[in-house]
Amino acid sequence: MPFASLAMALGTFWSTMQINQISKSIYFNAKVRQNIKDFGPVAVILFMTLLNLSPWFRNIGIPVLTVPKTFELAGGRSFLVDFLSVPLKVRMLCSLPAILLTALFFMDHNISIRLVNKADNKLKKGEAYNLDMVALGIVTGGLSIVGLPWMCGATVQSMNHVRSMTTTAFNEETKQVEVVDVTENRLSGFVVHAMIALTVNLLGVLKYIPVPVFSGLFLFLGRKLMTGNTFLQRVRDSIAERKRLPPDHPVFAVGKVRVSLFTGIQLMCLIGMWMFKQNAATSIFFPSAIGLLMIIRSKVLPRFFTEEELVVLDPTP
Repeated sequence: MPFASLAMALGTFWSTMQINQISKSIYFNAKVRQNIKDFGPVAVILFMTLLNLSPWFRNIGIPVLTVPKTFELAGGRSFLVDFLSVPLKVRMLCSLPAILLTALFFMDHNISIRLVNKADNKLKKGEAYNLDMVALGIVTGGLSIVGLPWMCGATVQSMNHVRSMTTTAFNEETKQVEVVDVTENRLSGFVVHAMIALTVNLLGVLKYIPVPVFSGLFLFLGRKLMTGNTFLQRVRDSIAERKRLPPDHPVFAVGKVRVSLFTGIQLMCLIGMWMFKQNAATSIFFPSAIGLLMIIRSKVLPRFFTEEELVVLDPTP
């Protein structure tokens, strides 16, 4: 069963990757390729689900989603949280992790906004950072009253939403897919989340979807977001032949030693954050670790790199 689950997860990942790459292919016209790219992942989920329902796969016993038969809150509790039933001392102690969570929400949301509003997306509307933060605060406050999961910047979902609203074209000169335009609106986000809420009426259907299918989709989303990540590109380029690197690569501006040093520091920070997050005793202070990265960038790195080098190695303002 583990091997069959792994094969289904990798099959889902490979299929969605191929569907995502169809926009670069020579087959069909642009409209057909776009429709295949938009609805292909759904078709993969349906195919894998139907495959798992076949008699041969049923004998293997691939795990499926575990969903309740009816919509109810955890433990059958009431809709509103009875805060007064919690001792005052406990409520006061909760203020410390609440401050850390506030810092995490703030940084996570701003990171998502910065990624969405990067120059490559060619967005026209203003950023409206403050309005978004107010909306997030109101929603988070309402969810706290009823004891439901909090909202956050949802970096992965936000980036994929922008990409789904993006019109791209294949540049014959650069041999790269480039952004032409992004359809900017608030309606699509509202409709997407409204449809997610409506899935509570599909509990009887969702229980048939295999868990490995979601594992493959999450792997695809993670791999997709790695595209364009400058840190990962520098790790890859560290073993690349120098003359095959693009002319604007940082190695030609500051040298390979400086690029390797900067990448090594980033790698150590990443490993440190991962260990910090994996430790149950320190994971609650994870937002503080993210804040520490800002201190390292603003106070520590300038001691090892000049301002000109940092502009080349870390161009994000």
